[in-house]
Amino acid sequence: MAIGEKIQKLRKQRGLSQEALAEKVTVTRQTISKWELGQSTPDLDFIAQLSDIFNVSSDYLIKDEMTEPDELPYKKRSYRLSERGKRIVLVIVSASALIAGCVCLICDYFTSDRLSWSLIAAVSIIAAWLMLLPSLISRTKIVLKTLVVVSAIPIPLLAILSLLLNKSVIFTLGICITLIAIAAIWIIYGIFRKCRKNLWRAFGFALLVLIPVPIAITHISAYFLPQVQFDFTSDIFNSGITLALSLVCFGVDYLHYHKKGDATDKK
Repeated sequence: MAIGEKIQKLRKQRGLSQEALAEKVTVTRQTISKWELGQSTPDLDFIAQLSDIFNVSSDYLIKDEMTEPDELPYKKRSYRLSERGKRIVLVIVSASALIAGCVCLICDYFTSDRLSWSLIAAVSIIAAWLMLLPSLISRTKIVLKTLVVVSAIPIPLLAILSLLLNKSVIFTLGICITLIAIAAIWIIYGIFRKCRKNLWRAFGFALLVLIPVPIAITHISAYFLPQVQFDFTSDIFNSGITLALSLVCFGVDYLHYHKKGDATDKK
């Protein structure tokens, strides 16, 4: 059975019209019709969406082998947001951010006859909205795009806050802390990409990366803010706990690896 016939069969089984399916996949009704008639073929992104909508495997849609309706290769239900769901969430988040910003500006103006703290709140709300945006509008590489935006937003945000508050230390200290945090985030992202099949090992290395971060931030803060007393003892204590958790993760990974090896040997 061709992929178009399977799409049509699954659509009718689930009581969907071509218009309803087109809305879920974010294409036109004519596109659905062409797929079902075999005049065109959906690309891999659309096949992934169709498999989620019909709750079948992508292999079933792609391969020509026919499977009886009562033996359809159903896959585990996906809980990812559909494109329509993402649009709804985007509208809700955008409206909430706009309302929150306006409320801050109005309250600040009518209570003090000028805009002061509300500007900081409004800028922070906009920055948070921009950081969330990639996860709501992207179809592929959502984590990577979100990390790129998260890495780019803090620097202009710190510059604006420094100007609004007229304190240069906010920018200089903030830049140092931001660069350390961004570097740690990207290293951890690379670790999980490299060890995607060994999550316990990935968590172990990620925790090791986090150990020097608070210590470095505390030392930098003490350099830029000499009048403030910082407690380095808590950083050492937290580093010890993080190291212990890292060793636990490595231990679980070691046991899991050897357990899998023993099972393979028995076979």
